[in-house]
Amino acid sequence: MRKFLLVLSAALAALLLSGCAVAAAAEGAVPTPVVLTVSTPKPAEEAADAHLLVASQDDHPALMDLRPDGTFAPAEPASRRELCRALAGMLLNLPAEKKRFTDLPRLSPDYTEASALCAAGVMTADQDGAFRPEEAVTRGELSAVLRRLENRLSGPAAERAAALAEELSASEEAEEEPVSRAELARTLVCLAGRTPDEAALLIGEHVPADADLGDGAWTFIADAVTEGVPEPPGPGVHRAYGWLYAVWEDGTLIRDMDVGVWTFGLDGRYTTGDAELDGYLRDALADSGANELEGEDALAAAYLYVKYYGEYLVRPEDMEPLEVGATGWEYDRGVRFFRYGGGTCYGFAAAFGLLARALGEHAYIVSAEVNQYHGAHAFVVIPEDGQDYIYDVELEATRPERHADLALFRLTPTGYYHYWYDPDWG
Repeated sequence: MRKFLLVLSAALAALLLSGCAVAAAAEGAVPTPVVLTVSTPKPAEEAADAHLLVASQDDHPALMDLRPDGTFAPAEPASRRELCRALAGMLLNLPAEKKRFTDLPRLSPDYTEASALCAAGVMTADQDGAFRPEEAVTRGELSAVLRRLENRLSGPAAERAAALAEELSASEEAEEEPVSRAELARTLVCLAGRTPDEAALLIGEHVPADADLGDGAWTFIADAVTEGVPEPPGPGVHRAYGWLYAVWEDGTLIRDMDVGVWTFGLDGRYTTGDAELDGYLRDALADSGANELEGEDALAAAYLYVKYYGEYLVRPEDMEPLEVGATGWEYDRGVRFFRYGGGTCYGFAAAFGLLARALGEHAYIVSAEVNQYHGAHAFVVIPEDGQDYIYDVELEATRPERHADLALFRLTPTGYYHYWYDPDWG
């Protein structure tokens, strides 16, 4: 029976074909052979359909790792492994297809990520099938990766990839030059669509120790290695890494501006305007231990440091007393105090007052009169909750038999101190 059906099917097929041929001949038409075509997909590098997505950055995942010693090594070449791991963690919809590599066994910790990115056509192995995870990423290679991503992403993500690739192509650096870790950090942060929050990264102390704060790349480095959303600082002054910074209401750093008793430079740091004096203050805060303390404890550490650091010295330029209410003298007197190891009451007051400012205290360094004789004297006044408090480190330092440590630290004003009063205080 089965044989009969097969014969019948063949006969019917032959009859249909002969009928088609006769009909075509009758109409004078030339029979057109039927051609079967098999479509082949474009190579991954030429794919134009967007199918990859950049993962949400709401949780701010880290894009790169620090070295085991906690440094970032910004100038070192970035490896293909680092690029591969970063992209695999950033991209969604990567294929699960398994690739074969001559240098990556399937049990290798790099295999899954390398396989997924190569299957997606984002990264490639060489002609011998080697992925080369340890090799440095070149500028030309990173540009090619970004161009492929441009074809596989859509919308703003594709535009970011295209812009970054264009930057690399326009660079004067040769394509064979390796990409530094700092450059890769910037590329990844920008590709992810993140804008580093400079104040949050700085005040929150997310900056690696070897990232140069004088180089704009530090913001991208800090952003790339920070896991979790950096907490925005509130407005006001903040200490970080031994420096004082100030933040506006909108969360941005205050730069190149005088605010109250402070001056903030272009880098956002508090400065006296004298590099030598800034260095003395920074060293004093470190040596006194004040950098490791907060509030009144930090202030007391700075006060005692000044008390025991300097001697009462009268140099020729310090002979004349200053006018009551004089201002702006603290910088010259302060630098001489640290440079020569002491000074008069003006030097002691300047040294402690400037340290207090560096700690974030709104300290006034006062030239005034004291006692019933209205003698010229200098000390520091710090307003707190509407009350002015006096800090007289010189008098304590030069009268050790009368004043124990911190005896003249944070005094409520008395009749002894006929100090100049500024109505803007408090």
